[in-house]
Amino acid sequence: MDQSITRVHEHTQKGGSLWPFKPMSGLYCDVFLILSWLAVWQIGRLVEYTEHASVWFPAAGYTLACFLVIGWRALVPIMIAAIAITVWNGHHYSLPLSNSELMWGGFLFGIAHIIPYFAGASVLGHLLRKPDVTTPLLIVSFLMIGCVSSLIATQLVIGSLVVTSQMPAADVKDAMLPFWIGDMAGVVVLAPLFTGFLVKVCAAPKIDLLAFSSNNPPHLTRYFKKVAINVALIVLVMLLAKITQSRDSAFAIFFLAITHMWIACTESTKRNVISLAISSLCIVLLVHTLALMDYVKVYQFALNVIAANALFGIAIPQLQADNALLKDRVFVDSLTQAYTREYLAQRSALEMAQSRESGNSLYFVMFDLDKFKRINDELGHVDGDEALRNLSQVTKSALRKTDVFARFGGDEFVLLLPNISKQNALNLVERVREGINAITVSNVALSSSFGVTLMQQDDSLETLIQRADRALYASKEKGGNTITLI
Repeated sequence: MDQSITRVHEHTQKGGSLWPFKPMSGLYCDVFLILSWLAVWQIGRLVEYTEHASVWFPAAGYTLACFLVIGWRALVPIMIAAIAITVWNGHHYSLPLSNSELMWGGFLFGIAHIIPYFAGASVLGHLLRKPDVTTPLLIVSFLMIGCVSSLIATQLVIGSLVVTSQMPAADVKDAMLPFWIGDMAGVVVLAPLFTGFLVKVCAAPKIDLLAFSSNNPPHLTRYFKKVAINVALIVLVMLLAKITQSRDSAFAIFFLAITHMWIACTESTKRNVISLAISSLCIVLLVHTLALMDYVKVYQFALNVIAANALFGIAIPQLQADNALLKDRVFVDSLTQAYTREYLAQRSALEMAQSRESGNSLYFVMFDLDKFKRINDELGHVDGDEALRNLSQVTKSALRKTDVFARFGGDEFVLLLPNISKQNALNLVERVREGINAITVSNVALSSSFGVTLMQQDDSLETLIQRADRALYASKEKGGNTITLI
């Protein structure tokens, strides 16, 4: 991710996105940031339930996203916007302050608001640019940064409001918690959405989100149905709170954690973030429309908890994919796609236990290529690898679904043949031998030798290997290209 800050833009230009507008830079970008920040701030004011406290504060998430995507260049536009909104606020609330006093208050507010989110974005951006960062680590870091940054911003901003006579000191105690939770909701719920938006509209973003994005899966209709179910649930539980006028009923909103985890585990990162934004917007609008301000702290906490839960859900598909990849690396040989020796040890223990319990036969076969060292020395390791890959393909085509084919080491391979008669086992091995005989690499025909043994009740994997190895050695003594059963 650290190779180029323009990869996202290049990806867009190549058709990786449906965003139709040319990314902005320079003065156009600065003006856009000022206007968009003011618009986002006004969205928060729509659901303000007391002075300086909103159900959520989208501007906090937008500020963090601006610094994360654009860096220090966002400082001046956000400061200008902070001063402008403070002057507007002073007139809106009829504060007994002159324009110069409001501008000074806006400057202090800007500093108090900018410092925590700039610091948080710097730490988060550093993590994003590390090549080995994982999605779970990124999510935990984001949630911690959002919590701490919003807490520090709350304390600094309230302090600046008191110092500039925009808030009475007596109101600080009651305003601190709702102010902080509202800011944190704006960061946790909306910063991911704002970040993805800014990456598309601003030229040369400082971060690359491609490594943490996934293509939208199919079934867009199913996604819309999930969102519709989510919205319906929000409406029902909030109507319940309105009808019953009970704080206990308001806590039903936490059931949204279930549906959002469902979306997080089955949809792409982008769709998950969008659904979070839709749900949070529905909640804050219904708090205002249904006059549920008495329960506003319940809904504020719910927004944060549901968002954190859903963001952790994003990591589940990646963890599953990482676990599957790790399992493949441990249990599947990268060259031949045969199972590894580690898998053979585990599967052998299972097959041997089942054979003892059922009384069914289990044949153990060890084989290798004749004169493989000579192939490597005379033709080269590229041809040697090609010989092993061809051997693997031929062998797999001759096996049953219940059989196990593993690479034991070098050019040595093992077969586990459960629940099979002696004659059928030998016929199967013969088909493998004939298939290998038909392989040519650089005009050199291949051949192989086999050692076959039947598991006895007192056998261990080690004794099976030893006996099959003796049988393989006997085949070599006969001149190779043959099968020996002992």
